[in-house]
Amino acid sequence: MLLFDLLKQWEPDFTPGCAKVHLARFNGKEHPLDVFLEGRFDKWQSWQSQRSFEKDYVVSLIQAGRPTRWLFAGLFRRKGRSHHTEPRSHYLYELERIEAAEEWVGRLYLKSTYKQRHSYPLGKTLANDLVISELLPRRLTIGDFPGFKSVNLTKEHLDIVVRQNIPTWRAALSSVKGIYLITDVETGKLYVGKADGESGIWGRWCTYAATTHGGNVALKEEFGIDAPPGRQYHLRFSILEVTDLHAIDKEIDARENHWKQILLSRDFGYNRN
Repeated sequence: MLLFDLLKQWEPDFTPGCAKVHLARFNGKEHPLDVFLEGRFDKWQSWQSQRSFEKDYVVSLIQAGRPTRWLFAGLFRRKGRSHHTEPRSHYLYELERIEAAEEWVGRLYLKSTYKQRHSYPLGKTLANDLVISELLPRRLTIGDFPGFKSVNLTKEHLDIVVRQNIPTWRAALSSVKGIYLITDVETGKLYVGKADGESGIWGRWCTYAATTHGGNVALKEEFGIDAPPGRQYHLRFSILEVTDLHAIDKEIDARENHWKQILLSRDFGYNRN
C-alpha cells in the first residue's frame, strides 16, 4: 500500500499537488532520528534556510538507516511563515500536525526508490513511490536500559544508544563483561562474541556502532566497505550472559566457546575460531 493513499484517508483535502515532502537526513550536525526521539522534531523542522514548504501540506519522513528506508514523522498543515535575519537569514514555518495521522507517527516505515539528494521534493514526485513496508506495534522510542535478559537492539538502535550516550545503557553495559550474540536477520547467521575489556560490553558495542564488524574477519567480509548500502541494518545485538568486571579471561573464553558450540556459530554462522 502507498503512503499517499493513506494520507488521503487521514486528510480528505490532501492531494499530492498541494504537498511538499520533507526527507529529513543527517545535516552534518544532527541526526533527525535523534531529534525525533528527543521530542524536538517539530521545532527543528520549522527552521529552514530556504522557503522549503511553499505548499499547503508537508509530509515529513526521517531516513532510517538505509537511503531508501523512511520513518513517517507526521503530516502537517502549513499555517504561516516568517522571515528572520538573526543569527542569519532563515524562515520559521508554522506547521500544524494533522491529528488523524498521529496514530501512525513513529510507527510506519516506508521503502522508496528515490535516491536523489534533494530533500524537499514535490508531493507529485513521490506520490506513487512510498510503499509501506513495516508497522511497529508501538511508537519508536529508545527508552532506559530494559535489563540484560531483554536486550534486543537493531544496529540502527545500537547506533542511537551509543551516539546519544544514554546513561542507563552506558552504566549497565559498562559494568559487566560477558558473551553477546549478533544475529543477521537476513540470512539467519549468528556470531558469538565476548566482551572482556575494561569498559565491558559497552566498550565492545561502541566499536560495533563505529565499524559494524568490530574487527571480526567474517563480519568484515560481509559488512565491510564493499557491502551493499544498508546491509549492516540487518543485524541485531543481544546478550547471552554476563560476568562481573573482575572475571578472568580464561573463564570468559570458556563461556564463549560453550555458546559457539551450542549455537553452531562456527558451522553455520560468522565465527571462524
